[in-house]
Amino acid sequence: MRPGVLSRDGFLGDDRRPLEEILDADRSAVAALGTTHEELAAALRAAFDAAREALGTPVELGQGLVALHRDAMGRIPCPFGSARGKPSGGCGVFPKGEVELADASTGERLVLTELGIHLVGAHGFYQGRGSRYRLEPAALARLLRKLAHNQPKP
Repeated sequence: MRPGVLSRDGFLGDDRRPLEEILDADRSAVAALGTTHEELAAALRAAFDAAREALGTPVELGQGLVALHRDAMGRIPCPFGSARGKPSGGCGVFPKGEVELADASTGERLVLTELGIHLVGAHGFYQGRGSRYRLEPAALARLLRKLAHNQPKP
């Protein structure tokens, strides 16, 4: 999880807590928000896909939310595959590239990646504090509530 072979910057940022402590804290935060890792990942996926389909043009998602996809070459494996004794990428290998999701009314910004969405949904891992790709559960829930208001009702 620290800087090294899988990622130049690692997945923990400057967070010095043990991985299990990070996972436990985020698990508790998500439960307190009344949602699940899977629900958050599904909303992230919808925002990511909408931005990617716009081919580098900012896309308005409603309620002041704007998403922009930036393409990048390469792929990155899930760090949890190697953590469980599987070869790197045992959970999958994900395309690089990112989506910046911004709330124009508050200035709040999140940076989403394919791997980050997988980490949230499959592992409940939002990355460490100080990581460029940290998805703070409370900030995520605030932004995604705005997205939910724009989804068509079944």
